[in-house]
Amino acid sequence: MVQFRDNANMSIELNGRQMAIAQRGIINRLFQASTVLLVLCTLSACSKEPSEPLRIASSPWPGYEPIYLARDIGYLPKEKAKIFELPSSDITLESFRNRSADMATLTLDETLDLLAGGVKLRVLFVMDGSNGADAVMAVPQIKTLADLKGRRIVITNIPLGVYMLTRTLNAAKLTREDVQVIPSAESLHPEMYQQGKADAFITFEPAKSQLAAMGAHVIFDSSQMPNEIFDLMVVHEDVFQARRKEVCEVARQWFRALEYIKQSPDDAARSMARRLGIGVSEYQAMAGGIAIPTQQENLRLLSGREPAIAAPADNLVEVMLKEGQLKRNVDIRQALDAGIEACISK
Repeated sequence: MVQFRDNANMSIELNGRQMAIAQRGIINRLFQASTVLLVLCTLSACSKEPSEPLRIASSPWPGYEPIYLARDIGYLPKEKAKIFELPSSDITLESFRNRSADMATLTLDETLDLLAGGVKLRVLFVMDGSNGADAVMAVPQIKTLADLKGRRIVITNIPLGVYMLTRTLNAAKLTREDVQVIPSAESLHPEMYQQGKADAFITFEPAKSQLAAMGAHVIFDSSQMPNEIFDLMVVHEDVFQARRKEVCEVARQWFRALEYIKQSPDDAARSMARRLGIGVSEYQAMAGGIAIPTQQENLRLLSGREPAIAAPADNLVEVMLKEGQLKRNVDIRQALDAGIEACISK
């Protein structure tokens, strides 16, 4: 079950005393529960029939739009894969962790966090690299990084938030004790800005543009830390092994959508902007801070004796271990597939 942490703090708990109440008729109840579970398993994740569409969890981010485009123009029909857009990245992470999704769009740091926690997964392809789309957005009164001293900084409620905070404080020559850190889902950042609950926000698109429209400005962004922030399409290892053909087809249709964007940029931009509910120029501005690697660039990043993604991943692991974000040292290479070229190529 996915817990919606950025909405109501609600949970369902069954304890021993509650279970003990059901002394009478327990056999019938167990039979009924088993029947319901069997039906649910037949309809959802318990089914191993290849006809079941792959479940892909995602969250708002311009770099993920080509996967929706692939669906909307018919490259990725819903009977093959269903894309679920969740409110924020932390919910997407949890949905993959608890097996509510077969595949998910995650950041590199989230992927490392899962690996450190023992989740077996494969990196299917690199969706994008951030080149300015992740940023520290500050109120007008804050002019420089040094002005952050003593201020309230909101960070995204995922490992990337802490990583960006560390890089920001290093650049500002400040320590964690010099600021007040407030974790929050990125979907809440614009509302928090309006309510004056913080002085700076470590956030990303589309919240970055929303904050800019309210008067916030960039004082640090991912263009100053190139090749450090990547977004990935990941898949559970057992799903990859059992449904490799279907999983690889998702990758191929992603690259097919990229080719469509290249061949019909105006039509593609209109479609992606319309889905986001924004103007074309606004979408193009958001996408300007994102680099989307081609199929060939993906092979350079993910394959060979020394995949290009390995070095930035190793650096990220070092920072995350220092910050206490990882339970143990991990190697992204364990999540890469030696046969990825055959998987993602036509």
